[in-house]
Amino acid sequence: MKITAFTFQHRPARIILPVFWLGVAVLATGQDALFAFLKDTSFYWSESLLYKVYWLLFIPLTVFIGLVARRFPVERLLARNLLTHALLAVSTSLIQILLFSALMAVLSEVVLGYPFPFQGVLRKSLAEDFFTGIVMYCLLLLLTSRFTEKHPHQLPPVGVGNQSNQDSGVEYLSVFLVKDGAKTLRLAVESIDWIGSEDSYTVLHRGSQKWLYSESLTRLENQLNPDDFIRIHRSCIVNIHRVRQATSRLTGDYDVYLDNGATVRLSRHYVKAARGRLI
Repeated sequence: MKITAFTFQHRPARIILPVFWLGVAVLATGQDALFAFLKDTSFYWSESLLYKVYWLLFIPLTVFIGLVARRFPVERLLARNLLTHALLAVSTSLIQILLFSALMAVLSEVVLGYPFPFQGVLRKSLAEDFFTGIVMYCLLLLLTSRFTEKHPHQLPPVGVGNQSNQDSGVEYLSVFLVKDGAKTLRLAVESIDWIGSEDSYTVLHRGSQKWLYSESLTRLENQLNPDDFIRIHRSCIVNIHRVRQATSRLTGDYDVYLDNGATVRLSRHYVKAARGRLI
């Protein structure tokens, strides 16, 4: 199965974002009206509203950068991910200004009856909005990454933990939400054979299938039931019930063989915790 990036569309966010940017556009128009009133200058509603198309373009572009942010989460703190976010913010701000300038050139002719030159709008917007857009998109990317990291585990869990864990008030993760094309799958935690790390991504393995998951192994380790899962390497967590055997390498490390045919390594640094459970 092809690995696809984990995405999660939160319904309230789809409503809040358009309303927020629409509100910003309305407030900016009100600011123009107040400025004209205080300076005793002419104010044209149609022209002022037309310029607020810039703010409305944040709606589709915010969705776009949100999708990219989930693929390069900030939590990993890798230089390339941070660089990707920075370049994305710069390029998206530039794209927004180009789209805005083109729309202004067309809409001004249709709405006002006279065109605003593309080059003139472009220069004005670059001078006034370019760095503002970069800052806005950097903040949006950071918020999107943080929200994506935390949100998947807020859905009502199915069969969380065992009875003894429930009695002690401890609840462990019981369902993974992963994206498979256009579908969102709910994978029972106990069905996962092992969890690994590839580059900057966490990968869930079940049989021959695997899915990307937006959580670090360190944080995930604390959310899994220790009766079922154990960390055996800095890049690997295994389902204890899927382990068939473990063989020493005579170097302090072990080869761990799973029921699905996979072989993973038990590092000497994790042997103490695994003794009596795997070896």
